[in-house]
Amino acid sequence: MDGDIAPLREICDLVEQLLPNDNGYLVVDEAHATGIYGRDGRGLVASLGLEHRVAARLHTFGKALASSGAVFLTSKTVRSYLVNYSRPQVFTTAMTYANVANLHAVFDILESGACVPRSERLRELYDHYLQEFRSRRFPPELIRLPWVETVPYTPIIPLLSPLARPLALYLQERGFLVRSITHPTVPKGQDRVRVCLHANNTKEEITSLLDNIQQWIERDSRRVVPPKL
Repeated sequence: MDGDIAPLREICDLVEQLLPNDNGYLVVDEAHATGIYGRDGRGLVASLGLEHRVAARLHTFGKALASSGAVFLTSKTVRSYLVNYSRPQVFTTAMTYANVANLHAVFDILESGACVPRSERLRELYDHYLQEFRSRRFPPELIRLPWVETVPYTPIIPLLSPLARPLALYLQERGFLVRSITHPTVPKGQDRVRVCLHANNTKEEITSLLDNIQQWIERDSRRVVPPKL
């Protein structure tokens, strides 16, 4: 929800330090990393070279891969156990042929390297967004980022605001597909508007989004009473 990235190297070091007898097992959810990070979009674990230090990885076929379903990468022993004892696995239905064919096409595109320029483009848009956002000096009591320093590049950039719902509505009415996320999905006092960039966005669209946020602050934000925390 904060658009941050887990410090996986440090976590692996800590697990191995606290559990030195190889009885610590780390599971990583790569839902938002699949298709974006690492060679051929293999995720954050692969990009950091931690495949042999992470016990299991979950890669969703949604989001960047534009399909549905997921795959769980783990050892043969864990795979055998899940196939036989995991109720969601035992009682789930198989993927449709159309879904499998779609995934074959997606993996062919990833392995061809065709998505590398799109990933680089996404990083460029992220840098542009942060530069533009910080240059405008929005009042922090109305809108701010969840982190002070620049975090490792991520396409998820939440805007914390006590007026997340009216801000999201204002932006939606002007054609921006953003969502407000409020308590109890996030802790009290951390309501936000979630902005997710994609490679087809343009710098002009980002500038327009921030222009509209500026207009909302100047025109409408004072008319709305912030909720008591």
